[in-house]
Amino acid sequence: MSEAEIKAIVDMLADITRVLHDADAGDKTEIFRQLGLRLTYHPGRQLVQAQVEVPSIGKPTVSEGGLEPPCP
Repeated sequence: MSEAEIKAIVDMLADITRVLHDADAGDKTEIFRQLGLRLTYHPGRQLVQAQVEVPSIGKPTVSEGGLEPPCP
């Protein structure tokens, strides 16, 4: 990746962070749900535990042409 491509990604992530920061709590909940993100606050330790559940897409297969997505 070029320096410009990396900068563009970082800028995009900063924009997303600003939007999430300013979003309504209900909207944040839905966004986090769709991303598979679960945050658990542990007040005694003043700790937030973050978990992400990445959806399974099956096992990719390899052909002579390279990696292929799994069949539905």
